[in-house]
Amino acid sequence: PVQDVADSCRTGAATNVIFGLALGYKSVIIPIFAIAIAIYVSFSLAAMYGIAVAALGMLSTIATGLAIDAYGPISDNAGGIAEMAGMSHKIRDRTDALDAAGNTTAAIGK
Repeated sequence: PVQDVADSCRTGAATNVIFGLALGYKSVIIPIFAIAIAIYVSFSLAAMYGIAVAALGMLSTIATGLAIDAYGPISDNAGGIAEMAGMSHKIRDRTDALDAAGNTTAAIGK
C-alpha cells in the first residue's frame, strides 16, 4: 500500500490525497462488517434491548483502550523530566525501561 500511495504522487497532490483516503476506507471494511453483524444478531435476538446491550458492550472497552494509549506519552514525559532535572543515571535507567514499555503498549493499543 505504501508503494501505491507513493506512485500516486506522480500525478499530483490531489490524486495522492484521494488515493490515501480510498486506501483508508478500504482498511475499515472488516470492522464495519463485524459491527453490522453484531447489530443484526443482537436485534434478531432481543430487538432494541439487544442493540442497547451490544452498544454498551462495544463502549465498555473504551476506557481500557484510552488507558493503553495514554500510558506511552506519560512514561516518555517522565523520562524527559528526569533527564532535564539532572536526576541520577539509576532513575534514568528506570524511566528508560518505562519508556520502552510505553512504546510497546502504544504500538499494541494502535
